[in-house]
Amino acid sequence: MNVPQDHTHIPSYTGEPSYSHFAPYYQIPKKRKWMAGILSFIVPGTGHFYLGLMQRGLFIMMLLILDIFIITSLASQSNASVAAVTLFALFLPVIYFYNLFDALQATDHVNRRMELGEFSGVQDIEFRDPLQKLIKGTNMGVILIAAGAVFFLLSNKPLWVTGLFNLMGSYLGSVVLVLAGIAMYLLDSRKNK
Repeated sequence: MNVPQDHTHIPSYTGEPSYSHFAPYYQIPKKRKWMAGILSFIVPGTGHFYLGLMQRGLFIMMLLILDIFIITSLASQSNASVAAVTLFALFLPVIYFYNLFDALQATDHVNRRMELGEFSGVQDIEFRDPLQKLIKGTNMGVILIAAGAVFFLLSNKPLWVTGLFNLMGSYLGSVVLVLAGIAMYLLDSRKNK
């Protein structure tokens, strides 16, 4: 086969860019996972602020503040129920470590969304996160009503609530955790169908 040796069809390379009227491409700096982790470790919710997830960060902060408020108000009463204080005190590490874990996991999703932009599609972080689905719509109203009812019952201590705590004692916390686990299992199995 005879290959022509003349290179006239190949444009000569010059150091000047041929498309100088286009703005240069600058890669968006990625969010650092260690920074989100440190911020979430120091003050829960601030790691989400760093990632731009303001609503989730505020929800975690308010949940933590509400739990601390319930613990202090229950413990400051003269006839405080040890089981109720213990139950709400057990929620503190759960909220704290969920905050830390979620901030670290959300960093990857936020970086992927920033990198792909409009091509990230429907599987955005807000649509795949069950906490975000829980916060949206009427679910948040139902959660606030339930939390208000529980706080009202625990602060006023009707006879039947006091009797329930005296009868069940420390079993109440384990029953609540078992019921929450069953509810999460049923919701997850329904979602996978």
